[in-house]
Amino acid sequence: MAFAARGHTTHFIYRVERAVVHPAVRQLATACISKDVPIVEVADLFGVSRATVYNWLMGVTVPRSKQLEAMPKITARLNKRK
Repeated sequence: MAFAARGHTTHFIYRVERAVVHPAVRQLATACISKDVPIVEVADLFGVSRATVYNWLMGVTVPRSKQLEAMPKITARLNKRK
């Protein structure tokens, strides 16, 4: 990923880059960091807590199948942002 920190801290980006996560979560993380989308906003899109999304990005937990199915659509939506 190697993005400059804007809204996300350098430490956060460092941890996300090194986490072992599902490929769909990796794409979501890339979109969040590159488009400077707050985790709380992503959580709202999925209908989960901020902590849940953070745990996905850190590789602590894996999204449920329902969220994994929605992930490509939400990632595409984030990638379309300016």
